[in-house]
Amino acid sequence: MSFKIDYVVTNDDPEVKIRLALFDSKNTDYKNRNIIIIPGWLSAIDNYTPMAEALQEYGNAIIYEPRGFGESITPHKKGLFSPEEYNKELGRVIAHLKLKDKEFFILGSCSGASQMYNYYLNGEGSKPAVLAAFNSQEKYSMPFFIPILGVIPTFIMKFIQKMIIFIYKSILKLRRTGESPTITWASNRLKLNDDWSLRRHVIEFTRKYNIVGRQKEIDVPLITFTAEKDYFVNPEISKKYLHHKDSALIILKTEMHRIHEGREKEIANHIHDFLMKLKK
Repeated sequence: MSFKIDYVVTNDDPEVKIRLALFDSKNTDYKNRNIIIIPGWLSAIDNYTPMAEALQEYGNAIIYEPRGFGESITPHKKGLFSPEEYNKELGRVIAHLKLKDKEFFILGSCSGASQMYNYYLNGEGSKPAVLAAFNSQEKYSMPFFIPILGVIPTFIMKFIQKMIIFIYKSILKLRRTGESPTITWASNRLKLNDDWSLRRHVIEFTRKYNIVGRQKEIDVPLITFTAEKDYFVNPEISKKYLHHKDSALIILKTEMHRIHEGREKEIANHIHDFLMKLKK
């Protein structure tokens, strides 16, 4: 294993314990550069290991596996998955890593980017010098019935979950978007991981996340990546984050939502070039 796993307690009562994967820089020139990676919904350390390995060429990469994701140890208790709770958690992670203001960067993917933006705008603790994002969102359009799902018994919810996946996959096939494999992937991830906690993340964090009109409060350089076409996230939203004079938008030639897969080295090179330009 080319990386180390560290466990961090991010909530005391009840105890929440999350995982960090630590990838030391392969280049001594960048041994003081630290990049925290926040995976998107349904993803975990295993999904972002290739991304971290590509970034190892240019610094220390740390994959932070948020509560409810992957193998984080999270009790089934409502109220643990709100934007405020994730802000506290990320603050604890940064403190655990002993990183001070401007001593690190954050790369967030989709919901991970949303968590990153929300922390920057509303969280306490040390803040990054630079942000990087995949598929930026400012708010999620949620069906009116989402809160109701939170009170349905788990055994019924599992059946509803399967029905939603089946319907969604059928719609994507009919529309020929090429994204139906993403739904298959999502279904498999829900089977592998803690689907109760992942549903609570949608009900508590995704539904409440809203930074519409606040993008200009993000006063650090940002490099944001998006697909040419994305069925799940409108690529045009990424352009709303380009107000800082040093920010940049990279449009990748793909229609797939999981834009980093197979493009890890390309993305790592873009991030490195971006960081080097900021030094000039």
